[in-house]
Amino acid sequence: MNVKNVNGKNVAYLEGEINAQTGAQVKAEINTLLNKGDSVILSFKSVVYMNSSGLREIIDLFKTASKNKKEVSLCDMNSDIREMFSFTGLDKVFKIYDTEAAAIG
Repeated sequence: MNVKNVNGKNVAYLEGEINAQTGAQVKAEINTLLNKGDSVILSFKSVVYMNSSGLREIIDLFKTASKNKKEVSLCDMNSDIREMFSFTGLDKVFKIYDTEAAAIG
């Protein structure tokens, strides 16, 4: 995972597969970023696969962030991952943007 500050916003570029193991690592790294700032944008552009365990880790991250009045936005999802969020109704919970530029605003 790479992190860049783009126009004052932290963008975390997730890569590869998001599963229980990698999701827990992502969650820990994003929580560290959120301790330093108010928001993080997760770019799924280089994510090729995410299973339900990975989804659970992203949900846990969101819950922790919300409890601490922080914001996690998502962008650049492929159609399969976007469908997973839609099918589970999580597209109504998360702020999901089609592109990184839209997420940055």
